[in-house]
This record gives sequence, C-alpha cells and structure tokens, in this order.
Amino acid sequence: MSQIPKANLRENIDQESVLRRITNRIRQTLELEEIITTTTAEVCSLLGTDRVMIYKFHADGSGKVIAESIHEKRLPSLLGLNFPADDIPPYARELFIKSRVRCVVNVETQQIGQSHLEELENGENLAEDIRYRPVDPCHVEYLTAMGVKSSVVAPIFYQDELWGLLVVHNSEPCEISEEELAAVQMVVDQMSIAIAQSTLLTQAHEQAKREGIINRISTLLHSLPTIVFQPALEAAVAAFNGSGGRLCMKDQAFHLHKYQATSLIECLMPESNCVQVYTWGEQPLIPVHGIYPLMEQYSVWQEYYKSGKYDVWAISDIYKIPQLRNLQVAFQPTKIRSILMIPLEYRQQLVGYLSIFRNEIDTETLWAGQFDSDKRQVYPRLSFEIWRESKKSQAQTWTQAEIELAGDIGNLFASSIQQHELYQQVQAFNANLEHEVQKRTLELQRTSEQQRILFEVVAKIRESLDLKAIFQTTTQEICKSLQADRVAVYRFHSDWSGEFIAEFVGEEWMKLVTTDVNTVWQDSYLQETEGGRYRHNETLAVDDIYQVGHSQCHITFLEQLQAKAYAIAPIFIGQKLWGLLAAYQNNAPRHWESSEIQFLAQIALQLGVALQQAELLNQSQEQADQLMQAMQNLQQTQTQLIQTEKMSSLGQLVAGVAHEINNPVNFIYGNLAHVNEYAEDLAAMLELYQQQFPEPSQEIIDRAEEIDLGFITQDLPKTLSSMKIGVDRIRQIVMSLRNFSRLDEAEMKAVNIHEGIDSTLLILQHRLKAVPEIPNIQIIKQYGDLPLIECYAGQINQVFMNVLSNAIDALENQKKSRSEQVNLGQITIHTAMSEFDNKVKSVVIRITDNGGGIPESVQKRIFDPFFTTKPVGKGTGLGLSISYQIVVDKHHGIFKCNSQPNLGAEFWIEIPVSHNRENC
Repeated sequence: MSQIPKANLRENIDQESVLRRITNRIRQTLELEEIITTTTAEVCSLLGTDRVMIYKFHADGSGKVIAESIHEKRLPSLLGLNFPADDIPPYARELFIKSRVRCVVNVETQQIGQSHLEELENGENLAEDIRYRPVDPCHVEYLTAMGVKSSVVAPIFYQDELWGLLVVHNSEPCEISEEELAAVQMVVDQMSIAIAQSTLLTQAHEQAKREGIINRISTLLHSLPTIVFQPALEAAVAAFNGSGGRLCMKDQAFHLHKYQATSLIECLMPESNCVQVYTWGEQPLIPVHGIYPLMEQYSVWQEYYKSGKYDVWAISDIYKIPQLRNLQVAFQPTKIRSILMIPLEYRQQLVGYLSIFRNEIDTETLWAGQFDSDKRQVYPRLSFEIWRESKKSQAQTWTQAEIELAGDIGNLFASSIQQHELYQQVQAFNANLEHEVQKRTLELQRTSEQQRILFEVVAKIRESLDLKAIFQTTTQEICKSLQADRVAVYRFHSDWSGEFIAEFVGEEWMKLVTTDVNTVWQDSYLQETEGGRYRHNETLAVDDIYQVGHSQCHITFLEQLQAKAYAIAPIFIGQKLWGLLAAYQNNAPRHWESSEIQFLAQIALQLGVALQQAELLNQSQEQADQLMQAMQNLQQTQTQLIQTEKMSSLGQLVAGVAHEINNPVNFIYGNLAHVNEYAEDLAAMLELYQQQFPEPSQEIIDRAEEIDLGFITQDLPKTLSSMKIGVDRIRQIVMSLRNFSRLDEAEMKAVNIHEGIDSTLLILQHRLKAVPEIPNIQIIKQYGDLPLIECYAGQINQVFMNVLSNAIDALENQKKSRSEQVNLGQITIHTAMSEFDNKVKSVVIRITDNGGGIPESVQKRIFDPFFTTKPVGKGTGLGLSISYQIVVDKHHGIFKCNSQPNLGAEFWIEIPVSHNRENC
C-alpha cells in the first residue's frame, strides 16, 4: 500500500466540509442504518485509512460490526460479525465510560496513545493531548492477527451509556495527529445525536405500530353487532409472532339462572362449565386422564395472581419455571417454549386469561473467529475467519415493548368480555320474555287444538262405529296434543280387574297393548272399591306418583306401567263404569293443567257415547256373524275333505311308484359291483396274455384294431362308474319321494326340516332347470342351525311344495311376459330360530322370490279357499288356503305373506319347535 503523505493529507483535509456533509446527511434522514453507512465512508475518505467500522455493544457485553467502509479491499471485511465480550477487557470499558478516552495504537512502535475527553461547565468537550505508553503484547498479537498495523478507537455514547465504538484500521503503520483525532471526535458527537434522533423515530414507529395493532383488534372485537372473539384472538397471536394462543373467559350468562359464579376461579372448577375457551394455532396437549381438562384450571395461575395484582407474566422458558412443573408434560409433545400469560381484569375482577405461545427456535451467530464461550479467553485468537455458532431449541425472550402491548390488548379483551356478558344477560332476559309470550301463545293454540280433536272424535263416531279405529285415532291425537308419553284406554272386567285395549306410546317405552296377548292387570284398590272414585265420575291428576301418598302396591303397579305422573278420566256407558281414559308421563313428573284434565274428561264422555252406540250395532250383527260362521265352517269342512282325499291318493301313488322303481334299481345297484369286478378281472387277464404273447397273430391284431381294444379297456370302467352315478341318482329320487309322502309318519314327530325342504326341491328340480325362452331358476339356501322340529312332516312338506310351486309359477310368468333380457330368477330359502311373543321357541322359514310381486288387493284374499289368479285348469285356489290351515290351525304357527310390486314376494312360515300334545 502506498501511504499517503501526512503533510499532504493535513493540507487537504477540510474538517468543516466533512463535518458539514455528515451533519447534512443526519438531517436529511433519521434512518440509523443509512447514517452509519455514510459516516464510515466519510471518515474513511477523511483519514485516508484502510478500514472504518462501527461496532455496537449488546446487552451481554459482546458486540457486532454494524457498518463498515474498506478502501480498495486492503483489509478483509468484518461486517455482520460478532465479537465476544472478552475482546474488550473490563478496564478498557471503564476507561471508555468514565474518561471517554480515545485510543491510538501503533503496532510497529509497540505504543498506545490515549486522549481523555472532559466536559466543561458550558457543555463543551475539552480534549487532552495524546499520551503514549507501551501497548499490552496481547493487544499487539490481537491486532496483528487481524492484519492491522495501526488503529484508532473512539467511544460512541447514547444517554451517557456506552453504545458502541468508531474503529479505524490501517494495514500499514500510520500516525494520527491531534487534529485528526479531534475530527473523529466531532463525527462521534454527531453520531450520538443521530442515534438519539433515530431512537426517537423508532419509538414513534413502534408506538404507531402498537396503536395500529390495538385499533385492529378493537375493530375485530366490535365489527359485528355481537362481540366476536375468535378473529381478535388470531390477530393478537399474530401481533406477537406467536405460534398459538388461547382465550379463556367467564361465560356465566348462558347459565344465568342455574349458576351464580361470581369469580373466574369458581368458573374454572372441574365440575363447572361456565367458561368458554377460544383457541388458535398450536396448543398444549393436556393428558386425557388428567384432573383438569383446561390449561387455565391448573393452580399455578391462581397462586401467581392470588395477591390481586394482575400483571402480565412473561415466561421466556417454561422449563425453567418450577411452578409450571405440572404443566410441562402438556407442552413437551409440542414446540411451545415461551408463554405470555395476560390476566384479563375489569374493575379489579379477573374475567379471563389470554395466553400467547411462542415456539422454540434454532439460532445461528456469526463470530469473528472461533473462541471458547465456556471460559475466559486467555490467549488472543490467531484467526478471525467466520465461525458459525448454531444453537438448537432456543427460547425467545419477551421484550418490554411486547409486555406493555400485552397489557393494552388485555384491557381491550377484558372490557369486551364484560360487554359480551352484559349483552348475554340482555339476550337472556329477552329470551325469557319471548318464552313467556310463546308459552301463552302455545296455550291458546293447544286449547284450539283440543277443540279440533274433540270435534274429530265426534265426527269419527258419527261416521263409523269401528271402536278400534276410534280408540286408535283418539289416543294418538290426545298424545300429540298433551305431549304425553302414553295415552291408553283401559277396560274393566266383571271382577273389576282390567286390561289395556288401545294405546298410543312412544317407541322408547314398553307396549301395554300387543297384537297377540293383552295382560290382565290386578289393581287391588279398584277391585276392592269396584272402580273407586271413578264410579262417581271423578277425574284424577297426579303430578308425581311418589309425592301423593300412594300405597306401595299402587306405586309398584304404576312403576310396571313406567309412569311417573298421570291423569285419568272415567268412561261410562249410560250409568255403568266401562273403563278409563288415561294419559301417562313416563320420563319425569309433570304438572297437569286444569284445561288438560277437562279436555281428557270431554274425550272420555264422547268415547262413552261411541261405546253405547256400538253395543246396539253389535247386537244386530250377532245373528249375521253366526250365519257367516256356519258358512265358513261348512266351507272349511269341504276344503279339509278335498285335501284329505287328495293327499291320501297322492301319498299312495308316490309310495307305489317309489316301491316299483326301487326293486329294479336295487337289483341293478347290487349287480354293478360284480360287473365292475368282472371287468377288472378280464382286463387284468387280457393284459397278462399281452405280456406272455407279445407277438399275436395277424387275425388278433386286425380284430383288436377293429373293435379299438385300447379304448374299450379304458372306457369300460368309466361307463360302469357313470352307471353307478345314475343309479345313485334314481335311489335319491325314490328316497325323496318317500320322504316327501311320509306315509309312515302320519303322527306328529321330531323331524329335520331341512331334509323336507331338500326333498321338495328335488321333486321340483325339473321345473328349476332352463327351458327354451326361460332361464334356469337359482336356489339360494341360507339354512340356520336348527334342532329337530316336532310337526306333521307330510303336511309341512305339502306347505313347502305349495309355496315353492307358486314362486316358480311367478318367476316363469315374469320371464314369459318380458321380451327383453332380465336378471335370472332367484328363490331364497332362509331358516332361523326365533320366539313367539309368549316366549315359546319357534323356527322361521322364509321363502322369497324376486318376481313381480303380489298386488295388495290379492294379498288380502290370498289365503281364502278357492281364490286363485291362475287361468282355468292351472290352479284350484286351495293350495295356500290348505297351507294356512296346516301352519296356523294344525301347528299353531304363523303363515303370512309380505310383498311389494316389482320387488318379489316373501312367505313367512313360523311354527313352534315343540307342541303340547293335549292342545293339538
């Protein structure tokens, strides 16, 4: 480097000009970065030096080069690099602070010059002359390692605190005059002013930003007619660059009449639910089996704020706070490391918590050379190359500005929560008022509805005397009008016991009226008093069966009905008590209004009129019923005679045919084994001849080729095997015929139902196979695990035959009536165990086809004798009628048909597993 002569440099320095340029630059902008960048360049030009840099101290004593100007790259750049605190010893810092000393070092002469700066009474600075002394060898080694031969250091102050240093480096020895040092001092003084102005500007920007955040959150809270907290919470988290947040607040307005919680602590008790929580972003994972489901319910917050001083608790590292030990397990699965807990206080009352979370971060610091950070640096470093220090999972510290902002945001949320609570209270009051109006309106509507139902019951009675329909309509309409769980009609017997004959009840409650059996109820009070108070045409309403003094037996009776409250009105035929009309409330006690009881009594009066009219009608219909019964008995007798004769003839025919076929089949089957044995012997003998005489005569060879001896030898065993299969098939058919006829099993006995079904299918096998224009019919068997069933086997087989034949007819007619290709016909046979309503075990056989279905009009008459939809000559109309008698009358079972158009038909056959022979 060619050194600039000092004489020429001093002659060309125009200190005022340089100072003016720096001052103007400071006035033109308040951006500190631009100011320090310009200052380093101006000083570098002013002194003609190799490198000028500005070094700023950190809070921990270390520092960083924040600005730099290098002349023609004569020294390496240190911009952005950090220096440890040990690089500037404490005594040097003390000189900078107390005496405001400026240091000049010449490595070649091993001298360090120091110039103290004193402040006069008038505020001006007085600089002493430069005093030289030997420099510390460590300092020389330090500068030599940096490639520096001479340096100048001047401290920069802000508000009487050491802010940083202005450092001048030369790669060659260079002397500095007192005038140049004074110029450097003037630059440093101007920089102190610039730092103060820039700090004010930064504070103004931060204040504006802070006010903008507060205004935005306030706008989000109050942008809608009702206060909305979720968007405001999200904005609050974003304001702190958080990873998540929570808002936990009192919400007692929803439970204004049920809870009287006066503090947030009471609301946060585990058994209480008068708090509302909003969340955003990453959240702590509270253990499922923990005592407290919410983070805010842990006692650490109550203990911290028990003094009543609700300051923001800034937690930089949750794992360094002993009080948070119980909560740390919830944060360990997450990356959350810092918490800003903001208590929400309104008028010295805690109304909630606002929590802001920050995740742990990875940091990287650029140091000027590697150093040992765990102990004091003893020897100066030999290298200043960039050393990257990386740290994983570091906590982020909350700044004082952030804590102050958190306090302001907390005030916003606290006041909004209070407004929200007031709004909810007003809404609750309005809702109660609206509820009362609706209640009055509903009472008027109910009265009108009751009058409508009463008119409908009267109209129903006038239109028809069908008591079953009248009772069904009446109970249903009363149940809907009174919103009761059950409405029932109870009829007295001659001994004043009784039974429920009609009801309308919700699906969740036990049915008192069933299709098959109605239970006779023995109410000792009604039997002993012959109707009790109801004989005097009195009504009774009980709001709670346990609060009116009922006897234990009466309560037990009502518990069997599942009733907790009831209202009853008597039903009279003339002057005789016929029964009761009762409404029950099963789920809870209930207060019965007088209008409801009066409505029930009016309906009971109209039912009495209907019963009286029905009795007169029944008397006139009895004779007609007797004649109809006699005709039905005659028709049934004729049907039974026809069926008995038909089955007798069919059984004898089947048995005879089976017997005649069985004899020759047994003869053939018995001799097939011998024929097979003879054929094998002949084949073995022939093979032996071929081995003994390998060269037969020409005549034998010609004859063997003529008859294809090899083929005969291989095919003869196969032919005999096919004959055996055919004979086995004939024997199975004969056995199925005998099994189907059951001539030797005319009495009831335990049989395998599946064998009967399989025998019937075997007989009908020819109708299941494909024929021209009609595809085959697929049989799907879904057999359950059934025991032996006690029944008349032959008659049950006849039922299977009738049902399966009708199913095949339906599928064949469907195929013939459609020219286009359709799906294959299917018949599904499903068997399973079941029970009748009286808990008697039964077996259910369901036979389903996928045909065109049976119209509803035909289903009503499908079991009538001589009713058929088949053409003349194709059916007699007795098959299903006789099957019905066999299943229902003979076996005390159930035989029914379920069908819908285009969805096929299903016949349900259900018979008991065993029978009481005395009742059969």
